[in-house]
Amino acid sequence: MAIGTRLGIEGLVREDMVRRRVFTDPTIFDAEMEQIFGRSWLCAGHETEIPAPGDFKTEEIAGRPIILARHADGEIYALLNSCRHRGATVCETPYGKTNAFKCPYHGWTYLSNGNLVNVPSREEFGPSFDPSEYGLERVPRIATYRGFVFISFRAHGPDLLEHLGHAAPYIDIFADRAPTREIEATKPVKQRYLGNWKLQLDNFGDNYHPQFVHPAGFGPTQKRQTYGADAQANGASRPAGVLSRTERSFARGHGVTMYGTPRPFLEPPKREEYLEALGQRVGADEARRLSTIDLHVFVYPNLFIQTNMNHFRIIRPIAVDHTEVQTYPCRLVGAPEEYNQANLELTAGWGSPAGFVQVDDLEALTRVQRGLKANVDQWVLFKMGLDEHLNEDGDLESNAVGDTLSRGFYREWARLMSEPD
Repeated sequence: MAIGTRLGIEGLVREDMVRRRVFTDPTIFDAEMEQIFGRSWLCAGHETEIPAPGDFKTEEIAGRPIILARHADGEIYALLNSCRHRGATVCETPYGKTNAFKCPYHGWTYLSNGNLVNVPSREEFGPSFDPSEYGLERVPRIATYRGFVFISFRAHGPDLLEHLGHAAPYIDIFADRAPTREIEATKPVKQRYLGNWKLQLDNFGDNYHPQFVHPAGFGPTQKRQTYGADAQANGASRPAGVLSRTERSFARGHGVTMYGTPRPFLEPPKREEYLEALGQRVGADEARRLSTIDLHVFVYPNLFIQTNMNHFRIIRPIAVDHTEVQTYPCRLVGAPEEYNQANLELTAGWGSPAGFVQVDDLEALTRVQRGLKANVDQWVLFKMGLDEHLNEDGDLESNAVGDTLSRGFYREWARLMSEPD
């Protein structure tokens, strides 16, 4: 019997409502780690975090400790961080450079491609013991797209490009805004909130909350994403043309919000020099267009990309009510350093613990998690977006503030949770 059948998934998710227990039940969380994070393509980071042979990073994904390491052959390997002898982790350093990983328990030593190269007292294991059979286990699949590193704990299934589908061109835009068509990720800022991982997905696709949750950046005195004064006076229930947007929900749970009018933030220095460098590749008009594209891109289940501040985020579920958000400020390779530095500082101001946006979101999500426990059989509502329609590409689209993206998340959630074992 499929996990989804055992859990009664069909009674937990409707097209525009989700049972609160989906966010509070530890049994459902455990099933998600198996059915979704144990089978999907997951973003594990970016190639530029480990640019040279010997570079590595450690991470825990879906409860499994892993090492991403660039070997002497230039390839990136995703290894389970667990010695094949007694199971100890062989590395606890978040980032570093090494030729080999040595288990601190009994000294078994592995190369950065996982091969076992040293077993102390090897002769005591007998003549049939073959070290080549006991290298660090490799994650079944690893692939990259435009520098993003994806892994899958499932040995079969759609390849990465098929998984990305209609989201791929929007990842292209993120990278193509750099003069060299490459981004460089910095080390992430990591923050945690006491809430379910799916709440961050809903928050990312929600254009309803900013003026309430982020008054410093989006409140009534700001001409960003807010209600117009006339609209408020007339009791309007949605933004009155202050900022146009299009929400598109793709297959496999991915989605994008496209802001038609770029949201004004501080103008970075050396902008004209950046445009000139970009224009040498794409022409002046296209350079200006690319530089003002304002996107929120989501790749299900754990990658968020924002072009307006040149950063991406990876979410890491820890428990049913505990989630880590990793924010990676990025440089546009080929842009002036002053331009990149200003954007890095803007992202830090946006996403740091003392920042003006993300800290508000995480507090709101923590409050949501507490409130959901009041009655876990009640419904969470995703009913906004009355103009949703199917566009010419076959994607659901809305030009209003709504729940188009969240409805797409939960369609995919229900599909994956109901897949046969």
